Amino acid sequence: MKHTLCIAFMALSVMACNSANTERPSDKYEAKKKSLEETERENPLQFLRIQGDNHVNLLNQEVVEGEITNKATLASFKDVEVRITFKSKTGSTIEKAVKTVNEVVAPQESVSFKFKMKKPKGTASVAVDIISAVPDK
Repeated sequence: MKHTLCIAFMALSVMACNSANTERPSDKYEAKKKSLEETERENPLQFLRIQGDNHVNLLNQEVVEGEITNKATLASFKDVEVRITFKSKTGSTIEKAVKTVNEVVAPQESVSFKFKMKKPKGTASVAVDIISAVPDK
């Protein structure tokens, strides 16, 4: 009798443990993946990085070139707007220009850009930063 009671108790314990996790692990993974992608798509500036350099060409144009890198794991971005700020020797802003990089920046990928423009008088340095981007698809 004791053995039967002990076996019945163990069987109930095993069934209780098995029924606790009715959701498949892949369902949880897909939900977290979707949540991560939504977060990335809603906050492109947190995941896009820019680095650039500038020089003056023979036509006295300011040539600004660089690379935009997407640090997101799932979201792609397109139509990245780059603000180019021309500064004086003292660091004051002389002029700003906004240019668009019309390429898709895939997750964990980089895209190069190059802009040529008239150099404002008194420019000592140029700064570039990203002001906006659109999630792709």
